[in-house]
Amino acid sequence: MHALDWLMLCLFFLTLIGIGVFSLLKVRQSGDYFVGGGKLPWWIGGISHHVGGYSAVVFTAWAMYAYRDGFSLYVWWALGFAVSCVLCGIFIAPHWSRVRETYGVQSPTEYLSVRYGTGTQQIIVWSGILLKLLDLAGKTTAMALILKGFAGIPIHYGVLITGVIGLIYNTLGGFFASTRNDVFQFLVQLAGGILMFIYVLNALVSEHGVNYFTMWSTETLQGHFSALSSECDLFFTIGFWLAIFFGCSGGNWGAGLRFMAAPTVSHARRSAILSGVLYLIWPLVIFAPMWAAPILFPELGTGEMKSVYTEMATTMLPAGFIGIILASMFAASISTIAGDCNAAASVIARDIAPRFSKKFRDAQGQTPLWFARLTAFIFTSLTILIAFYGDWFGGVVGLVVKWFSGLLGPISVPLIFGLLPFFDRCRSLAASLSVILGILAFFIVEFGYPFCFTPGHAAPLSASLFYPVVVSIVVYCAFLFLPKGRGEAGN
Repeated sequence: MHALDWLMLCLFFLTLIGIGVFSLLKVRQSGDYFVGGGKLPWWIGGISHHVGGYSAVVFTAWAMYAYRDGFSLYVWWALGFAVSCVLCGIFIAPHWSRVRETYGVQSPTEYLSVRYGTGTQQIIVWSGILLKLLDLAGKTTAMALILKGFAGIPIHYGVLITGVIGLIYNTLGGFFASTRNDVFQFLVQLAGGILMFIYVLNALVSEHGVNYFTMWSTETLQGHFSALSSECDLFFTIGFWLAIFFGCSGGNWGAGLRFMAAPTVSHARRSAILSGVLYLIWPLVIFAPMWAAPILFPELGTGEMKSVYTEMATTMLPAGFIGIILASMFAASISTIAGDCNAAASVIARDIAPRFSKKFRDAQGQTPLWFARLTAFIFTSLTILIAFYGDWFGGVVGLVVKWFSGLLGPISVPLIFGLLPFFDRCRSLAASLSVILGILAFFIVEFGYPFCFTPGHAAPLSASLFYPVVVSIVVYCAFLFLPKGRGEAGN
């Protein structure tokens, strides 16, 4: 990279750390650190919720799907998020704001002890913490891969750089720093994404005589303008959409915190809908260069497909602009990592630690600020450690697409459905069984499929995504039909 590129990247890092230091002055107690004092403006909440759905995975694993399969990525990813966010805004998000006002909670799982009892809450909490470690490790690894592609930085050093930058400003400023940085980082994403969009369009027109509309009729992209693909079929799409719905509704804890931090029900609703509108529009700009990549960089191997966005940026953009693109990718990753680490820290500090010692919560229900920051520091450090061994779980695709997306649904079903009055009859037994059997279904598919169906071959992604969440939904909803008073153990 050119010196100008490094300058742009350094300015980006300094701004992140500066926001973290500034946010330090705004945080007075754990309520500020974890949920911003319940005063998050709806437009910041919407942008923050939206940015939290991106990470370097978009520019690595998703780039592979865009290159290989084409438009179907927009259908099962972007459109899934857009529809889910709107549904969340109508049915789910307002309940998060009410939960904070009613119970004074500061973590997305804190209300579960009232809803289902402490035992069930701890099952969900511990399962979610372990899952979140895998998710964030995968996203950290994805950013490290991008750093290697741009600057030749070894993967382990890239993991450290990504993790430590997020560690500094998130530990200092918590939720306030995370959400304010999200707005700044979304602006960086806009600049980088639009630059890439324009330069790739210019290459298409000048070198191949096509644009983003006419390129689909070229021989290279035959069959790429399709809603589904051979791997990402209807089965896969339904499973992924279900995982997305539960995730963006609060199953992904960082998303739930954004709604909890809204001052009113209407603010929470508007935040979710704004996020959905952005998902409908912005991914078209991000994905268009990836869809065009087979024309500009034909016949890439699977490993090379994951780096195609990096390859386009380094070969097509002038000095200085590459730094902006790299900063925009960092923006996507750091936003997701910091927001989710803050959410996970709130769960550990509010829902796990007080079970071991009462000193971790004072008479006013606040967590000591030093302990809140220490929890965030330790959890983020663990994600960095696990990222060093990401290959054990199948790399970025294995960690984020299969393990996280496959297990997110079972853990999220009782968390999200428990907010809705319609499911009042589903109590602790329903919640516990839906989580346990959903997770069991994932492991049966993941490890039983190669023995029962295709020896030596991994289970298809569609099966890993679909069956676990459907099992959890069916088990949980089955308790609606039991006679009143049954299935309420632990309450």
